[in-house]
Amino acid sequence: MDYKFSPQTKSLLDRLQAVECPDTTYVSENFPIVFRKSSGVFVEDIDRRKYLDFTSCFGVVALGHGPSVVKRAIKKQAKKLIHGMGDVHPTEEKIKLLELLAKISPYASPKIHLGLSGGDSIETALKTAMLATKRHRFLSFAGGYHGLQFGPLTLSARPVFIDGFESWIQGKCISLPFPWQNDELLESFDSFEQQELFLNQNQFLRPENVLELLESHLKTKSFAAIVVEPIQGRGGKREFPPHFLSQCARLCHQYGTLVILDEIYTGFGRTGVLFAQESLGFLPDLMCVGKALGGGFPLSACIGEILDVWGKSQGEARHTQTFLGHPFACHVAYENIREISRRLSHFQSKIPAIENEFLNFEKDCKQDGIYAKYPFCFRGKGFMKGLWFYSQREAFCVPMMEYLLAKGFLVLPEGERADVLSLTPPLVILPEHFRSLFKTIFHYLKTI
Repeated sequence: MDYKFSPQTKSLLDRLQAVECPDTTYVSENFPIVFRKSSGVFVEDIDRRKYLDFTSCFGVVALGHGPSVVKRAIKKQAKKLIHGMGDVHPTEEKIKLLELLAKISPYASPKIHLGLSGGDSIETALKTAMLATKRHRFLSFAGGYHGLQFGPLTLSARPVFIDGFESWIQGKCISLPFPWQNDELLESFDSFEQQELFLNQNQFLRPENVLELLESHLKTKSFAAIVVEPIQGRGGKREFPPHFLSQCARLCHQYGTLVILDEIYTGFGRTGVLFAQESLGFLPDLMCVGKALGGGFPLSACIGEILDVWGKSQGEARHTQTFLGHPFACHVAYENIREISRRLSHFQSKIPAIENEFLNFEKDCKQDGIYAKYPFCFRGKGFMKGLWFYSQREAFCVPMMEYLLAKGFLVLPEGERADVLSLTPPLVILPEHFRSLFKTIFHYLKTI
């Protein structure tokens, strides 16, 4: 399947570029495709080519494209109510969703604030932390991604996102190095200089040194909260060392700093459990969710017991928007979450077979000599995985993404150096789908 733009696709992309902000959609000679329709784990483009989706559209379509539970919910709600007045006259759909989120959350008596995007929920969490602590600065980790609105943007350290906005960001957040403890991988480099370059390129530091640095900042008692993903999504599926985040949480609470857990990507079964928080060993002060929450509709939520700090409404909500608690999105989300919860044990049962496909791919690459030329390691958990080509040039995974697209696979490169191939398929994916993908990746690595 060799992909070339058809006249129809080229015409549509030309029309797009004529009217869209030029910084939004990347267009090259053979990228992107134009979506036409989708079903299950497959997407079809405008030229009726079919693609196996290993992105689930940024982790959103957890149950696959167009699942029957979502279609039924859309049909039912379309007959009742399309739009409401979220912060004035509530709908039953909004109330039921909030009750469900409260029930499945890790908190005893949480309050919840809805939004439209993951960035919205982070914005809510930042403002809540400021109200609760009377502080105005924040902490985050290198490689983290929490949204691009002005509030969440202050948490970012990636030049591609903050270039031109430094004057707004300056002084609002400190980005900590990412904790690193894989000595075996580090020793695979030939010289000390190569090791140092590797650590600096990835903003790595020993866990104990990161904790020392964290405490030195916390002692100033000027930080409202630290914001952290259980597994970094766009950062390249980076996992923290065991117990590291619980140690961070202990230090933060010792100095009066809150912990905001960004489960926007990891939530609702993505890592093999309902929330990645379950295995962290501590309860965050606030938890942000989104992406898979809405079942394809734009919806997010900030959850926690300290949301009471906002106080009771006096008739004018201080943090709201026109589409807050949109009844259509709330009803779809309610049914979507129930279905994910109902089928979670089935999704979990597939993980060992999927993990085996990763191991078989690694074995084949080692036997053929590919691994020696392009060494890699696996990152992530459950249905949130990545192949990290840690010793390769920057943007190594970009041509691989384009090659895989031409062969009928939707994937994305990740990490600041684009050296991670991200695999976040719908939870309904099958092991044989991974086998097909790995066979194609093997052929690519063998021929470049």
